Amino acid sequence: MSYRKWFYGLNFAMAAVFVYAYWIDYNTEWKKYQKQYLRMAADTLDKQAESAKPEQARSLKDQARKLRHQPLEIKQIIAKDLGRVDRCITCHVGMDEYANPAMTNDFGQHPYKAHPKIDTLAKNHPFQKYGCVVCHQGQGLATTADGAHGRVHHWEKPMLEGLRVQASCVSCHVNFEKLSGAEIAAAGKALFDKVGCKGCHSIKGAGGVVSVDLGDIADKPLERIAGFNFQRIKKNGVVLSPERHEWTLQNWILGHLTNDPIEVTPNDPFAEYNAEPVAPSGMPDFREELGLRGAEAITTYLMGMTAEQFPHRYYVAAAAAAEPQFSNPLKHGKYVYEKYGCAGCHGLEGKKGRRNYNALGPGQENLEKDMDRGQEPTLVDVVGTYTKEELMKKIAVGVPGSAIVKFNPNGPTPPLYMPAWKDKIKGKELEDLAAWLLSVAKKDESGF
Repeated sequence: MSYRKWFYGLNFAMAAVFVYAYWIDYNTEWKKYQKQYLRMAADTLDKQAESAKPEQARSLKDQARKLRHQPLEIKQIIAKDLGRVDRCITCHVGMDEYANPAMTNDFGQHPYKAHPKIDTLAKNHPFQKYGCVVCHQGQGLATTADGAHGRVHHWEKPMLEGLRVQASCVSCHVNFEKLSGAEIAAAGKALFDKVGCKGCHSIKGAGGVVSVDLGDIADKPLERIAGFNFQRIKKNGVVLSPERHEWTLQNWILGHLTNDPIEVTPNDPFAEYNAEPVAPSGMPDFREELGLRGAEAITTYLMGMTAEQFPHRYYVAAAAAAEPQFSNPLKHGKYVYEKYGCAGCHGLEGKKGRRNYNALGPGQENLEKDMDRGQEPTLVDVVGTYTKEELMKKIAVGVPGSAIVKFNPNGPTPPLYMPAWKDKIKGKELEDLAAWLLSVAKKDESGF
């Protein structure tokens, strides 16, 4: 082939590439959404013009005509203080205060509808100052629906779905528990405390030491979660999609609350892959107590636990809640039990101990199959065997993992243990806690 033919061929190929690139750009996803919004907005103005006075009708028709001929463009908000740039209003034009000054419309479908809570949110969170992704998360620079919503592989912070957006309130509002619009997050915090999660987990140093501090759980990189574990999570009874767009931290947290944690994180209890056996997750199975709504609430609360530093003027401070006062020592003791998350291991009001893999428990027979029947002590059954002084000492010094008797001597060390509480529960709190525990102990009615 001659050089001339090569020259012609390459020029035609280059021209074809340019035509293809133009076609791709012309049919890009955001242009379709923006064009449709402008058409819908123009139609609305034309309809209003039909019932308006002549002079106003001309103005409305003129506005409609301008909208139909308005050039399409990438729109973006640069939130300098927060270090974010997002282009959400490129598709969500109804939320662009320049394109839609009233910030309201009658469109009921995304991405055309206006913000549903414009009155309560925009006044305190101007879009041009905050942008969108600081609250909703997602990938602000993307211009496709999947990309912008963060439903793509390797994007760590996909959009907070539905009411989970309230997690962002937790990040900045210290008073979120009393904040209108953050009710789900507040319910999650209340449940987190009620079922005793803080007995094992700390939140920024406040809480138990049995498991990891969750004060920055929302920042946990996905590379630290094995794909094997994601493959064991079921959402609404269905295993997460193998395409990985559902392999998110939100689903990882929710999966621990809507599945049996032992199934999600089985580890290596029979030492098949390690030199020593490793117990499965020590987290109790909270499905019956929480239900799906409770699990969603706690997930929302925990997704607000981030170590990210926002400018101080974006925080809403609140005075620390005062400790309630009790004239009755038993009521105070019950409060102390809940305050320190004792229910996390011993159950609500101490009525049933939680599962503790390979500890001694009721109904255990088979050394291989019944390790998951291990159980923490049910306090109402055992505290009556102690004097008040002995019980106070037990709480103060704790029970280390090495002191827990294994059901299967060759199995793993039980994952739950009782830390020493002497530096946290002391004085009147310790006395009243012991008094309350003895008050709920089962009485010996044998007559002896």
